[in-house]
Amino acid sequence: MRHNLFALLVLGLISVGCTTNKAATPDTAAPSSASSPSSNPDQEFVTKAAQGNSAEVELGKVVAAKSKNPSVKQFAQMMVKDHTTALNELQELAQTKNLNFNDDLPDDAKELQTKLSSDTGKQLDKDYMDSMVEDHQKDVQEFTDKSQNAKDSDVKQWASKTLPTLQKHLEKAQQIDAKLNKGKASGSSPSGDSQ
Repeated sequence: MRHNLFALLVLGLISVGCTTNKAATPDTAAPSSASSPSSNPDQEFVTKAAQGNSAEVELGKVVAAKSKNPSVKQFAQMMVKDHTTALNELQELAQTKNLNFNDDLPDDAKELQTKLSSDTGKQLDKDYMDSMVEDHQKDVQEFTDKSQNAKDSDVKQWASKTLPTLQKHLEKAQQIDAKLNKGKASGSSPSGDSQ
């Protein structure tokens, strides 16, 4: 139950926090009692969103510090700023609702963080923006689904409210990624563009 409310808040704040996260309200969590996270798809969605939010912050920090490309650096800084705001608001909400706050990085984000830490130059920019496009495509799909099918009305509302922000981030990520890949055939880099 506590993870459900927390996850919902995180997801909503993540999406809204991508641009500006002012969608969080302390009354958005449903007072239902979930038996276990695996039996509650809304809880799973919220937990995944909280962890994704944290990943956006950490990956953005790495890239903002290392990238020489102004567009990539600005995008990474936006991710750090917006998702930090979302995490802070979510943490406040979790405390208000007496919820557990789990924003641990998922394994795939830890692996990407390690890769980005060793990447340099154009490879860093490409790896980061490729991952941002892929992540935001998945997020838009998940939020679209939850905005229509979430069991909890607050989760549904939050997903609906945050979806436009995720779509905006996806568009921006796609634009930057397309510019990075323009003029270079995929796989033509001698440094290896693969994982």
